[in-house]
Amino acid sequence: MRKEYLYITIAAIFWGTITVGGKFFADLGLSLYEISVYRALSVSLITLCIILYKRKYFIKKSMVPFFLIYGLLGALLDLTSFAGIVLGVSVAIVSLLIYSQPIWTTIFSRFMLGEKITKSKIIAIIVALAGVLFLLRIWDVGTIGSLAGVICAVLGGIFLSLWVVWAKKSGIDNQHYITAMIGWSFFQFLWLLILWPLVSFFIHDQTISRLSFNVLGQYWYLFLLFASISGILPYLFLQAASRKCRRLSLVSYYS
Repeated sequence: MRKEYLYITIAAIFWGTITVGGKFFADLGLSLYEISVYRALSVSLITLCIILYKRKYFIKKSMVPFFLIYGLLGALLDLTSFAGIVLGVSVAIVSLLIYSQPIWTTIFSRFMLGEKITKSKIIAIIVALAGVLFLLRIWDVGTIGSLAGVICAVLGGIFLSLWVVWAKKSGIDNQHYITAMIGWSFFQFLWLLILWPLVSFFIHDQTISRLSFNVLGQYWYLFLLFASISGILPYLFLQAASRKCRRLSLVSYYS
């Protein structure tokens, strides 16, 4: 196996802990918004410690517009990913729906990056789509749980795809991976704070919209561990693979 594919596999395994961790914190009574904000903040703080030691990794002004969009996509990705768990859909279904991402990546990379849709990619889309439909057991819709939660999980896959394609389109490979990580996590945290008043205005369910930093003091060490396993480690492996796969299409190494 080529190293880059091994790195992608490892990154996917670590990223899969997002839903497991989300379920763990939801069971502790944390809201959807608290889980998303605390995770982004924890990744930012860990990375900031590295940057303060190596100041050459600070974000360049020219990359701020890129990270504004990258952070927004990351915020929407986290919110939709955790929403499925909070809304009662099983961890397994949420995880697998999020990993419907290759379907959307094939489509988005065609229009945003100009990549060709080959026969092999079409077959991959059909197989992935069939897997999603089988997973949801559309012949017995009562078994899938919350429909809103399922929709959020599917949206999570779409935002994951956009997050990946945007990074490739905007040349994130030219940035050091530490710079990329602080940019992604900090602007994601910033966007979550900006969007919170809007979300809390329209959604009054406290399991979704509550945001209190008092809770963070109780579970800060767990979130640092969660951020390391579900955020920092997979991102490092993804970046390592990306630098070895610059000439490969997105679908070939993100699927």
